[in-house]
Amino acid sequence: MKISIIEDRIGRLEQYADFDLKSYKSVSIITGSEFDTLVNSLKINDTSILDQFECIASHRSAFSTEVRDTLKDYCRSKRKPLIFFSGGITSSVIKDVEFPFLHINSRDFYSENLKLFIEKFEENSNINLLVLQFGRKWKLSLLLNLRNYLAVAINKQVIKTQIPNAQIDESEIIKRVRDLKINEVIKSDLLNEKTEKTLSGNEFNLVSIDEIKQIKQILDRLILEIA
Repeated sequence: MKISIIEDRIGRLEQYADFDLKSYKSVSIITGSEFDTLVNSLKINDTSILDQFECIASHRSAFSTEVRDTLKDYCRSKRKPLIFFSGGITSSVIKDVEFPFLHINSRDFYSENLKLFIEKFEENSNINLLVLQFGRKWKLSLLLNLRNYLAVAINKQVIKTQIPNAQIDESEIIKRVRDLKINEVIKSDLLNEKTEKTLSGNEFNLVSIDEIKQIKQILDRLILEIA
């Protein structure tokens, strides 16, 4: 099981990475002639060379738009994590709808977070792009984002109850368990005797304002413990 790093400018890796990236057996750096071979394969939609990797990280500008689309289509079909890094990316953005997909600045990519990301992968064979994006505070970031989302949703629900004619976007109201948008990575942290029935049930089950508040209370406690 390996992570591929596709880098057409090896000097950038040597400039930014302050640890010996090449020493990790779980990492395969594709550059030079191997990079040329990969590009030629992707140009004819031959992605078989990528099947050996659990995660693909690539310099975004190394490929044309067409080749990038081929790479994205491949990762989408395999549900395989994809990382695009570039000096032109100013802030990291992660999406996990069709497949895990992270955009990140090159300097941030080759940071200490990459070392932690690789070591976590070697420990448990799990690809967690949040570790690469946020480092050791990745779980805190998830908890904070969820708490903010629930706080806004609770406020809108209260306004709707108190002022029936208030202009509230219905898409912003939490009605069912699925609307809680809880990442599976932190779901187990939110389970207790009060929330287990809600979070362990069908995602289409209705969820009450009281149940949402119970989850937020757990979040508040967890954030205090971690921060």
